[in-house]
Amino acid sequence: MRWTVLLLLFLGMIINFADKSIVGLAAVPIMKEFNLSYADWGLVGSSYYWLYPVTGVVGAAWADRAGAKKVLGFLMIMWTVLQFGVLAITALPLLILYRILLGAFEGPFSPVAYSHVNKWFPPKQKAFATSVVVSGGTVGAMIVAPLLVFLITTMGWKIAFACLGAASFVWFFLFQFTKENPNEVYVEENKKKKEKLEKLNLKDFLVLLASRSALFTTLAYCSTYLLVVWFSVWLPIYLVEAVNMSSAQMGYSVAIIGVASIAIYMGVSVLSDHLFKNNQNWRVSRVFVVAGAMIIGALFMASNTFFQNPVWVVLAMCFAKGLTYAIIPIGPTIMINELPERGGLMTSILTSSGNIAGIIAPLITGYIISLAGGDKIVGYNLSIWFMAVLVFAFAILFAIFVKPTSLKGNIDAQQNELPENVN
Repeated sequence: MRWTVLLLLFLGMIINFADKSIVGLAAVPIMKEFNLSYADWGLVGSSYYWLYPVTGVVGAAWADRAGAKKVLGFLMIMWTVLQFGVLAITALPLLILYRILLGAFEGPFSPVAYSHVNKWFPPKQKAFATSVVVSGGTVGAMIVAPLLVFLITTMGWKIAFACLGAASFVWFFLFQFTKENPNEVYVEENKKKKEKLEKLNLKDFLVLLASRSALFTTLAYCSTYLLVVWFSVWLPIYLVEAVNMSSAQMGYSVAIIGVASIAIYMGVSVLSDHLFKNNQNWRVSRVFVVAGAMIIGALFMASNTFFQNPVWVVLAMCFAKGLTYAIIPIGPTIMINELPERGGLMTSILTSSGNIAGIIAPLITGYIISLAGGDKIVGYNLSIWFMAVLVFAFAILFAIFVKPTSLKGNIDAQQNELPENVN
């Protein structure tokens, strides 16, 4: 059951990020149909995140009380309704409204999924298991790009969106056959957790969020999310307009970047788990590994402004995405470690705060490209430098200031190993 849950969360994340990224893949026909400017398109990309951070926190807090299975099932039904609702879009205001509502109901999925998988795997496998869920996002955003491009070009962008709605409904049906918790022995433990939920002191919670570990983990995650949004909204257009790829070449390049980046950040996660298993040191195995990966990834991202040969761009994007994304699977384990009984809430604070970048990133990128006038390449390069510098800077701050409570991690490692019979 453990691996079934992981597989379904992986598939759910594929749908989640396919929903996010398909609008970027369909940018050309949508902009043409509605006669949109780059500023308009930046607004479309940004609108998805207007309610995303708020509903992410609310939904994850609800899942801590009501259970992840119920909340995730509800979210999938809403995705189904909204994706089929695309068939009724006839103008920019309706497109923006659709994106706002889709973002609102997709906001809670990542934090709830991270918290849910955290319940099913022991500490020595948490980073790997979370990286599998995260990899679903890359598959959904990039690897399935050729398929989505094919659907868009052959059936139209609205039918392609509706196909994702059908996938959401299938996932909802399959997820009903899973269990909420890995073993009945957790029933008593969950009762104790719910008692702690009632006793959570708001002042103490805010102090915890303002601590160096929580604050700089969140800021580093937020800086990386600038790239997450850029890869989702702007990468397809960048490859076509700045690197001069055809639509087919763009689709395959996006898929290649997605496959390679999964291997890279899952490799970083496995390395982190291996180090933690051997030394039980959160700072060495989690913080330093992530910070180093982010710094190198930012340098690869910046290199695209010097070398715009298509082969190099694809290679550099593979490492930029794969290495900077290391914080996405490992960051939640650091946050949950700070307050285990509120795993969903802690993860939602991280992801929703990071998703604030989703609100401003498309607008900033569109504005920067517009500032460059007719020279789009200069505009894209400026946006790349903006993101690379932020990731580089916050990775250094993350390495300096984040010091997870090692004692709590040791207790977690010693006492919370899952029973073997849940395999």
